[in-house]
Amino acid sequence: MAGFPKRRTLLVGVSGGRDSMALLHALRALGFEKLIVCHLDHGLRGRASRADAAFVRRAAEGAEFARARTRDYAKAGHLSTELAARELRHAFFRECAKRRRCRRLLLAHHADDQVETCLFHFLRGSGAAGLAGMKPVSTRDGLTVIRPLLGVTRGEITGYVAENNIRYREDHSNAATEHTRNRIRHVVIPAIRGAFGDSFRAAILRASEIFRMEDAWAEANVPGISARLSCRELRALPAALRHRMVLRWLRRSGIPEPGLAETRRVLALLDSENGPAKISLPGRLHARRKSGEIFLGKEA
Repeated sequence: MAGFPKRRTLLVGVSGGRDSMALLHALRALGFEKLIVCHLDHGLRGRASRADAAFVRRAAEGAEFARARTRDYAKAGHLSTELAARELRHAFFRECAKRRRCRRLLLAHHADDQVETCLFHFLRGSGAAGLAGMKPVSTRDGLTVIRPLLGVTRGEITGYVAENNIRYREDHSNAATEHTRNRIRHVVIPAIRGAFGDSFRAAILRASEIFRMEDAWAEANVPGISARLSCRELRALPAALRHRMVLRWLRRSGIPEPGLAETRRVLALLDSENGPAKISLPGRLHARRKSGEIFLGKEA
């Protein structure tokens, strides 16, 4: 946050957990004066979720609050609970940004979160964009997301919290292993640490930085896209750019977490003789080929 104006209004995502409370405390200690705390109750943990919201209310006067029905949203959109929660959080932050006329949001993701994200994307078969992990600064829907703790480890945050007697809420669902990310945290990472030692984390972070630079270079070479894709133009591109163009199109079209599988299904539409003319996509959407163009539609 060096060089960032301390009198500028900033949104801060605060769950009430250790990481976000540490971020909020550090920002206040550094002299940031106009912080708008944003807290979304996902409605997933009953009384505990309501207690989290009450805790944040006591810690941050004038904060933004909302409550979501995450399971209903996930069921309606055929999404995982994790993905539904992520989409609802972004929509909430976007609403806060519009209401408060502030386009900068700070989140408390740290170095260990980055390692988990990179491993998660690797196991899903993601390309360079996924293996690059989270960006320190990114923009989506006009909202600039800043992650100032990406270079800070979970252990360092724990030490900071203890040293400054920072109160926080413990989310006991983080210990459950039914969700993929929790299994990576509690099963996969300890196994890797046992086999390779603590240095594995620095190696993954170095790799993510390299992938991030290479991904930025590749993205700069992807042609512009519109609502419809030209089959002729796609066929003329090298395979790597063709895949990237379709992946960018899927992301901008709102397809939930598109990856190689979704990209390949869309590219199968280019085979006008043996390929399908329509394929299904997540979020109750489909892609269709007609008159030399590929476009999206909604399932009935």
